[in-house]
Amino acid sequence: MSSRTIHVTSLAQLEELTRRPIPEQERQALQQVLDTFPVRLSAHLVELMRRSPAVAAQFLPDAREVTELDGQTRCFSGLLHGGVHGVERMYPDRCILLPHPVCPAYCRFCFRKFYDDGGGKALSYPELDAALDYVARETELCEVLITGGEPVMDPKRLRYLLEGLRRLPHIGPVRIACRSLIMEPSLIDDALVALLREHQDLRAGRPVEVALHANHPDELTAPTVDALARLREAGLHVYNQAVLLRGVNLDADTLLALFRRLRRHGVESYYLFFGGPVQGMQHMRPSIAEALALKSELRRRSTGRAIPQLILTTRLGKVELGVDGWVVEREPDGRHVWIRTPYTLPGLTAIDPRFALPEDARLDADGQIVMRYLDGPTGDLA
Repeated sequence: MSSRTIHVTSLAQLEELTRRPIPEQERQALQQVLDTFPVRLSAHLVELMRRSPAVAAQFLPDAREVTELDGQTRCFSGLLHGGVHGVERMYPDRCILLPHPVCPAYCRFCFRKFYDDGGGKALSYPELDAALDYVARETELCEVLITGGEPVMDPKRLRYLLEGLRRLPHIGPVRIACRSLIMEPSLIDDALVALLREHQDLRAGRPVEVALHANHPDELTAPTVDALARLREAGLHVYNQAVLLRGVNLDADTLLALFRRLRRHGVESYYLFFGGPVQGMQHMRPSIAEALALKSELRRRSTGRAIPQLILTTRLGKVELGVDGWVVEREPDGRHVWIRTPYTLPGLTAIDPRFALPEDARLDADGQIVMRYLDGPTGDLA
């Protein structure tokens, strides 16, 4: 595997990469962004951003990251604690393993930019063993998601985890999150495909699935399509999780073009995430009303095989808007809402006996947990 990661630390470097001057009124704040958050790009993305404003909007730093302070820094960090480094768990039957914290590039709307400076250390092998021991003990777990960071950047640790998980009879599906299919498709080489295929046994009920993250049709470049084809030809299921983003894909035509192209290449459109309340990124967030209207239009215009679930993620877990969760109250400020979730206090304490309702949650009359949530702004914010 080979890739070239570019660490952007200066305005001059950014101007050279984008081939565009930075306006004087943005320079101070933009340098603060570079000093505060990891800004990494792959050579593949640099070329793509020069052709696609939708891709550039996702990966280029924006001065508003440090000037707009609405939102949260750890909005999806979760409230359940397993006590094992590199393991995250929010549900009874599945957990997340995070062996490698670094990505080839950083999506600006991603909450994980608040977790480290881009130079975080990968889990040591004793830490990997501790994570596998946790999964071995928790026999109610039946599947595992390996994410990060970008797990395919470290195939040795990925192999170690796959071999360890395949020794556990209660673990069936293993999912690999792989935004590198977009950011640096050269990482998905024949060796990686063979590694994943080696640990799939469909007759034994042990599939390996790859989670793509594509938000716009422009991201489906020829190298990406080739990598997707090799994964599918190897018998590996690939599904996509998109994020609904203002200025990128907040219209039905763009989303339909994305979902139809994914379907043609054998990729399932699984989730369409409502862009979360990440601090400094309110300009990229739609409103809940806009998201629901879009979902309705998608349903009218396309086969259900190409339409993903519309998902909003609270700190307690995912909510499918209009199905197992909905807005029950809007506060006078017009932005904060209270969302009924499918989660209950007994269900969460069964996973973590230490769990207690946070200040931004309450129980309704049926015992369901209702969470306070920052809605996205409405209107054209360009």
